[in-house]
Amino acid sequence: MPENDFKKNKLISKRYRIIKKIASGGMADVFLGDDLKLNRRVAVKILAANYAADKNFVARFKSEAQILAKLNHPNIVQIYDWGEFDSSYFICMEYIEGENLKEIIEKKGPLPPETVVDYAIQIAGALLMAHKSNLIHRDIKPLNILVTTEGEVKVTDFGIAKSLSTDITKTLNIMGTAHYISPEQARGEILDHRTDIYSMGIVLYEMLTADVPFRGGSSIDISLKHIYEKPLRPSELIENIPEKLEKIIMHCLEKDPANRYPNIRELIGDLQKYGTDRPLGFAIKKGKQNKAGAFAEKIRLNKVNIIIPVVMSIFILTFMTLFIIYSSKYYEETSSSSMAPVPAVENIPVENAEILLSLFDLNMVIKDEIYHSEIPEGFIIEQTPESGKSIPVGSDIEVTVSKGPEVTHILVPNLIGLSQEEALQVLEDYGITQGNISREYSNFFKENFIISQDPEFNEKIESGESVNLIVSRGEEIILIPNIIGRDFIEASNYLESLGLLVKSSKAPITETSTIKGPGKIINVIPSPGSEVQSNSMVELVISTNEDLVRVPDLMRFSLEQAAGILDSVNINYEISYINTDYSIQIGMVLGQNPEAESYISPVSSVILFIGN
Repeated sequence: MPENDFKKNKLISKRYRIIKKIASGGMADVFLGDDLKLNRRVAVKILAANYAADKNFVARFKSEAQILAKLNHPNIVQIYDWGEFDSSYFICMEYIEGENLKEIIEKKGPLPPETVVDYAIQIAGALLMAHKSNLIHRDIKPLNILVTTEGEVKVTDFGIAKSLSTDITKTLNIMGTAHYISPEQARGEILDHRTDIYSMGIVLYEMLTADVPFRGGSSIDISLKHIYEKPLRPSELIENIPEKLEKIIMHCLEKDPANRYPNIRELIGDLQKYGTDRPLGFAIKKGKQNKAGAFAEKIRLNKVNIIIPVVMSIFILTFMTLFIIYSSKYYEETSSSSMAPVPAVENIPVENAEILLSLFDLNMVIKDEIYHSEIPEGFIIEQTPESGKSIPVGSDIEVTVSKGPEVTHILVPNLIGLSQEEALQVLEDYGITQGNISREYSNFFKENFIISQDPEFNEKIESGESVNLIVSRGEEIILIPNIIGRDFIEASNYLESLGLLVKSSKAPITETSTIKGPGKIINVIPSPGSEVQSNSMVELVISTNEDLVRVPDLMRFSLEQAAGILDSVNINYEISYINTDYSIQIGMVLGQNPEAESYISPVSSVILFIGN
């Protein structure tokens, strides 16, 4: 959707008022908005118009809404609402006041190891929640990691996240950013949660060194390096890198997924051991593996006769175990295809909840409507079954809907800056009566936009009370009146009362003038009948009996010529030199004060500005 469609104060879903654009992406733009119902700042992500007609991109956008709806974690950006808007789609999310991790690294360079570990544990916590929900992110990178002003990490952009129950390859050519993809992702292989662990390793590497391990001339070059080249250790780039933290990073960056952390929980465990004397978990496992190998070698050398029966027994037992596991997994995957996770629909409007549940092939049934002191009217108070459970597709979700607070008072919404049509619609949505509408000129608000309101924003009013509005008439245009012949004081006060600024000059009364007597207006600049904006300057020419001399036009004459003209009319002059870049202007009159056609006393002087 074109950017100019999202000007300030644009209203989405009769609720979210756009303030400004805060980010742009490949398929959507993100705007800062005001939630007029809950009086809070939100981030509104809107699918670009050129993608809204593409089923694949719409499906990806809906998928992100689905995923965020069922991921409730302090380190994952929370979703509030979802819906359609102007032939496109939007997601309303938690607004994070801060910067993304990429911006922080670019500003500060390498981060302190303690900060790296703190951020990493929070990112890994978000991934643990996703992995528990059978999802992998597939695009972990600093741009998708937000950090609040209090240092809290928020993982976002689950646009290409996928369920582990499907074959996760580079379907639709959707891949993570080349600098952060895993070797198996670069090869287009089926992925599991360990691909996120590799990307986590790249992010850790970049936080610690302010650079990524692989660079290249193209995405293909970088992808090949992920597959074949071993990254330099951080300690080879920067001094004083903690050995334990470097080992954690390099373990994440193993080419073979089997050699990395088997799950994100073990990575968190080792990150928590940073700064302690406890050994890393994977180092302990390697030691155990070495002891087991030595024991096996001892058995082989001693040629124990019972080895063959034992091995055969173990082989048969292992085969039967694997058969049971895979049969169970196949049964679960087959049966889970008809199951759906229950998304959280509490604290969102009924109409949006119904759309959200339809994404999961679930039905909404309104069980009850009750008054609630905190949850707005039309929002869901509770649901049955609760979010996070899996139920058969096509099942009913029973919801209790709020009728709003039972008290009679209403908090007045903020209408300033909305168009008159939008403001009246908001009043109607709130059940507030339209009051008096008056119009005033404004140099700030365009015509038909709300300048002020009474009562003001957030004031309490009783049910049935009205809100008065003042609507902008646009900038005021003033018609200069015919004041020629009036007294100067009277004319000056009159123009100032109209909102105009006044300056004056003098001119002598001539024998042919129709104006007789000093102190009268003999000319107005601009002329009467002209249209000007308020606060414009108007010059009043006042008649005088003084023996004044009219100043000739001396512009572009040489100094000698101008001096001769002034001498001929007995006007004194002064010279002021100004620099010029053009040789032709040297010695030329480039300015004069007073201006031509002004009247001055014979004892006054004209200043000539000469090119030097």
